[in-house]
Amino acid sequence: MRRFVLFFFILLLAVCSSSAAFAQMNAMPQYNRLTFMQVAARVESVNTLQNPHSGRYGMHLFARDAFSNRYLVHICPQWYAENHPNQFTFNLGDQLIISGSRFATGLTQNNIFAATIVNCSRSYLELRIRDPYTGSPLWDNQPDNLLEKIQEIQKKLFSKRSQFVRQSMDQIIASKTNTSYPPIARQNSARYSYPSQNNSGRYPSFGVDRILSVF
Repeated sequence: MRRFVLFFFILLLAVCSSSAAFAQMNAMPQYNRLTFMQVAARVESVNTLQNPHSGRYGMHLFARDAFSNRYLVHICPQWYAENHPNQFTFNLGDQLIISGSRFATGLTQNNIFAATIVNCSRSYLELRIRDPYTGSPLWDNQPDNLLEKIQEIQKKLFSKRSQFVRQSMDQIIASKTNTSYPPIARQNSARYSYPSQNNSGRYPSFGVDRILSVF
């Protein structure tokens, strides 16, 4: 019995640890200044990738350093890059000095939240993207981002309201279904009432006035 309990406890601990590791791997990564790094690399490709957590599209680039280490650099949302085309322009082979927070995902172990990028191939143009200490993006207070946040809030409110309406309708339908109604009683109308027999077994005779009142 003790062996069974011990085996069950070890199995439960292994399942909990694996679930926590899986959740941490699939969680939205955050900027961490403790993993801040700086690397010199050349641009291999510039891509527009979709964030699997938020569903938004962002500007990314793959760069390789002198030791053949390949990095996936997370730059900014695509709309922000399109609003500043002169700054967010990279060509294949550009020599960059990338500074930012390094993190790992299921796609690659070498990910960088870019804080600053110095393009040595463009007269050392410095591109500031995030705060190097806090990681706060510089596009947080932009009008497009505010509009995007408002649309997200509206979607959440609409989904909650529609869910509330759906639950209310389900409750009403359930209450109507469970309620037993009494049979509808017909009103005694002279037009639809039939005369009853008298003591002699014959139907009474109607006068003209009674017939006119019936019809």
